[in-house]
Amino acid sequence: MAVICPACGRQHDIALFQFGRTVRCACGALIDEAHVEPFRGIGRILEELDDREAAAEIRRMADGVCRMILDPSAAEVDIEIAVERVRDRCAALFPGRLGLFEMIYESRFRRLRGQFRGEG
Repeated sequence: MAVICPACGRQHDIALFQFGRTVRCACGALIDEAHVEPFRGIGRILEELDDREAAAEIRRMADGVCRMILDPSAAEVDIEIAVERVRDRCAALFPGRLGLFEMIYESRFRRLRGQFRGEG
């Protein structure tokens, strides 16, 4: 990512500004932490978007499992495979947060199985 000099428009690598360093551009302008902060904000926004997209992916997969549970023609083994796929994808997208999957989706799957498949 580049930080743009406000005076001349020349680009400087954001890594040059680590630890609060100030950089003097070739045009003579000083570029400091204040010029870098908007780029860090963009990074946080992009991370949040990635989290939202990942959560939406998990939600779509879980909705598919719910549809399978409600479908009387779906085999139990296929449902289990689908649940494992959702669990694995959740672990890949949200490392260290598998407990949330179990709390939210496992309980939903259990409830639906009990209600529509007589399991539980």
